[in-house]
Amino acid sequence: MATGQTNQIPEFVNCILIDRSNNNKQSHLPHVHENELELFYVYAGTGQYMVDNRLYPIREGDIVICNAGVLHGEEPSLVRQIHSYSVAMTGVQMEGLPPNCLIDYKTKPVVSCGQLAVHVGQLMQLLYLLSADTAHLGKLCGSLAYSMLLLTQELLNSRARTETIEEHASPSFLAHRVRQYLDKHHNEGLTLASVSSQLNISEYYLAHIFKQEFGIPPMQYVMKRRIGEAQELLMNTELPVAEVADRLGYSSVCHFNAMFKKNVGMPPGKFRQSFRKGEINGQN
Repeated sequence: MATGQTNQIPEFVNCILIDRSNNNKQSHLPHVHENELELFYVYAGTGQYMVDNRLYPIREGDIVICNAGVLHGEEPSLVRQIHSYSVAMTGVQMEGLPPNCLIDYKTKPVVSCGQLAVHVGQLMQLLYLLSADTAHLGKLCGSLAYSMLLLTQELLNSRARTETIEEHASPSFLAHRVRQYLDKHHNEGLTLASVSSQLNISEYYLAHIFKQEFGIPPMQYVMKRRIGEAQELLMNTELPVAEVADRLGYSSVCHFNAMFKKNVGMPPGKFRQSFRKGEINGQN
């Protein structure tokens, strides 16, 4: 873990609330922010959160660090009792790390706030409330987000001084190679047969080693990647639903609608409308 400091105040992007009443249907499936650092704070409850294809147990008072370019998100079937805040920022540059990254790949992305949990929760609540008026309070939100960044870094440094950070076993070379291929081609018309043919691995062995390493069958992983990317496009672009489906490799809009509703809890059109109305942010 890099211990260098940054004197640059990051640019505040947003602060999102997900509470118990709407968490299941509005959990954000695995996705990637290319130019943002996200700090996910567990205000109450327990569950699991996925970072870089690994599930981590999380509980009240934990901060989950999601570097730019790292796949992360929730599983609606697993995360059911979480009241959380998520603050995103850009313009973060730590010494020795890529832009918008707080930790290196060896560092566990979940850190406990310990006795500071109550105060961190209050800070996140304040940031969320102020973020409703970024036109006038944008600089203040940026300063509070910067405070969260520095506090999280100090928690990491404190943990490094008091305990040995366990090295997580690296994925097998073959399973990692399969995952890289799926990440690169997830928006194409992949099948288990086509992937195994491209990588010259038998279908059975490919499926076995991938699920053993990552806990999910390869085609289910592809599906969740697609749905996560679909959420990003629906929230941040004006693309018609049909074009979103086409971009992500779905054979028909009907199939896309069915898979999206099955995993998110609502059709893509309604998801976009809910986000535009502020429901995804927990606002009225």
